[in-house]
Amino acid sequence: MSSGGFGFARGNLEKVLAIPKYAGSLLLSWFIPRIATLWVFGSGIGVGEGALALARELRRTDPSARIIWLVADDSEAALAESEGFRPVHRRGRRGFWATLRAGRIVVTHGLGDANRFGVFGGRIIQLWHGAPLKRLHLDSPVTTRIGGPAPVRILLRRMYEAGAKQVALYVAGSVESAERLRSAFRVDPGRVQVLGDPRDDALAEQRRDPAAAAEARARVLELLRNAGTEAFPPGHEADLSGPLVLYAPTWRDGDPDPAIPDAAELAAIRGALERLGAHLVIRSHPLGAGAYSEALGGRIHGLGADLVRDITPLLGAFDAVITDYSSIAIDFSLLSRPIVWFAPDLEAYAATRGLYEPLEVTASGRIERTWRETLDRLSEVLPEDAPARRGAVAASRALADRFHAHPEGGAATRVLAAALRLSAGDAERIPDGAVFFESFYGRQVTCNPLALDREIASRFPEAPRFWSVTSERQTVPAGATPLLVGSADWFAARRRSRLLVVNDWLRFRFRRGRHQTVLQTWHGTMLKHLALGRPNVGLRTRIAIRRESRRWSVMLSHNPHSTEQFRRSYAFRGEILETGYPRDDRLAASVVGDARIPLAVDRARRDLGIAAGARVLVYAPTWRDSGVELVDELDVRALADELGDGWIVAARGHTRTHGFGRYGVEHPRVLDVSRYPDVNDVLLAADLLVTDYSSIMFDAAVARVPMAFFVPDLASYRDRERGFTFDFEERAPGPLLTRRDEVVACAREIAADGGDADWVRGVRARYDAWCASFVPHDDGGASARVVDALVQRGALG
Repeated sequence: MSSGGFGFARGNLEKVLAIPKYAGSLLLSWFIPRIATLWVFGSGIGVGEGALALARELRRTDPSARIIWLVADDSEAALAESEGFRPVHRRGRRGFWATLRAGRIVVTHGLGDANRFGVFGGRIIQLWHGAPLKRLHLDSPVTTRIGGPAPVRILLRRMYEAGAKQVALYVAGSVESAERLRSAFRVDPGRVQVLGDPRDDALAEQRRDPAAAAEARARVLELLRNAGTEAFPPGHEADLSGPLVLYAPTWRDGDPDPAIPDAAELAAIRGALERLGAHLVIRSHPLGAGAYSEALGGRIHGLGADLVRDITPLLGAFDAVITDYSSIAIDFSLLSRPIVWFAPDLEAYAATRGLYEPLEVTASGRIERTWRETLDRLSEVLPEDAPARRGAVAASRALADRFHAHPEGGAATRVLAAALRLSAGDAERIPDGAVFFESFYGRQVTCNPLALDREIASRFPEAPRFWSVTSERQTVPAGATPLLVGSADWFAARRRSRLLVVNDWLRFRFRRGRHQTVLQTWHGTMLKHLALGRPNVGLRTRIAIRRESRRWSVMLSHNPHSTEQFRRSYAFRGEILETGYPRDDRLAASVVGDARIPLAVDRARRDLGIAAGARVLVYAPTWRDSGVELVDELDVRALADELGDGWIVAARGHTRTHGFGRYGVEHPRVLDVSRYPDVNDVLLAADLLVTDYSSIMFDAAVARVPMAFFVPDLASYRDRERGFTFDFEERAPGPLLTRRDEVVACAREIAADGGDADWVRGVRARYDAWCASFVPHDDGGASARVVDALVQRGALG
């Protein structure tokens, strides 16, 4: 495959050389007002993709809107005019001016779909052009490919990051796609909305209405007849009956297409098509042209971008698709028809461009590596009555379930509404009297904010409640509304809410309004130093810490030690409510005397999916300041093997290590509960908690869970990393261990004797003293006390 006129390296060089133009355009954008009713559209393929569907919807619903289509050449201009849009060449002065004045800018490939110098300050809607299978943008090393010294490469990467942050709205077809776009463009979750892909609206209609699919087929047959081949020259009636198979290889940034068939393979293709009575339609990627001209003729046809720029609305014409890594497969899956995955260069492609998941996962395990294998697979799945077809259709449906959150269509309508809402004010987004909750920067719906949500919802059911989340996969309490971090609604909720309940820093330069109360609940008692108490804290960090603590109205404290540490570590001079922790109310209610209520334990284990009768060791290490991987000093897989069949190891990593993988992948007796929303279930299920320096040790004391501490790095952690706020070695409510076999021995004693195990009885006095010092207020009523205090201060009610 030869280059189609674009390559990342050449395009990147042009970006760097254009820096003076970018700077001048940015300055000019500060003085030129934008016109709310003016929209500019552009697409890397011309007049097509989701941009065309959206522009048509805009014209249908708002005839007063001024629509400009930014084009690359006269042929695109003619297509834009045929649609009723005003064409403007994107690279000229008129393209710059149109982009600079537009109220909204819609693109499908990148900022270069518009005039890239006129985008500064505009409301940009990035539709993208298909679900991401291959790695995109900053997730792929080829994207920022450029020669030159390291500073040039760093500068280019910064330019990519800055450009990505100019986009106000990224549109995704599914949560799976949204997560990949967030990663690729390094944007906050709220910049990406799962609205469906407008380019798939036509396919959704073809899925519902066979007549629409038949119309697409008629259009493709007309194009093929008019195009002609060696066997069917122009003007001759071609026999195009039988199944149509689309072959759509992806682009390889100018590298040769390894699937171009040789003479023997071409003969095999022709023979297979003859036996199947089928036709193969070759669609090279618009950015590359494959050397398939010699293959055309007979039952093999070309349908390149010169004949039809946008193939997606015509996919209903085809009975099956053959592809390698093209997102066409995701679009086509909506139709529940067979997909044959043909990837002869899989290892090389995965190592260079990269894939978001192994292709075997996407393809449900079936990938062909040669044309012979591909033809055999096509023969298995193409005939309507073939047994293998049912499996291929099921795989296609499974793919659609993953990547199409809105298979019913209507994406253009939803995207248009979201684009118009970009200009909505805070009062339109968030009602009066709202309460905003955030736990661990939105990564989890848990901890003290969750417990307080329950109490507030019970006593003030009319209060609008909003939860900060980082993924659509997270579940918020009934009656509450999830808001993705970084979205316009999220920022509005932080500015408008009467009460904010958070357990970590607010960040994003938040400023507390006069009408607002910010309750900082924090998320644990301080064993290790934090904030100003950490060693070697620089001036810039000290300033940031003091600025952050001034954003809080009230702090919540677990115990007298925490109260003292908050005053020191955050220089906090506001009010501190020493009430105990709301998150521990459920734990306190599940304990009678020194024992957990069996019914509460059974329910927690059932919710976690742990079989009745199993012993449970919970391993919950804290994070390390310099770490870039899961903390697994204990090696949970080896631990589970040594404990044997009677035990389950439930591993819970710190929220700051969630991005580093999962514990015990595919081990039958290791359960990763790091993302499980309620740590109380984890503690109630535990026969033994093993931690190092995590504040989970204080919550475990409320539930009276036996504790052991695996601390092989105790000296270095104490002396060189964080250090302790009290003498941990003297006061720890369990043994300090340094070898895995010691942990196994403690667990086996628990299995044999439970709370009467020798080592448990040996630390009982320290355990009781620990509870007296650190959980003196945890009687099950902390949530009620906190809400009472908030009502007294006018933050609720």
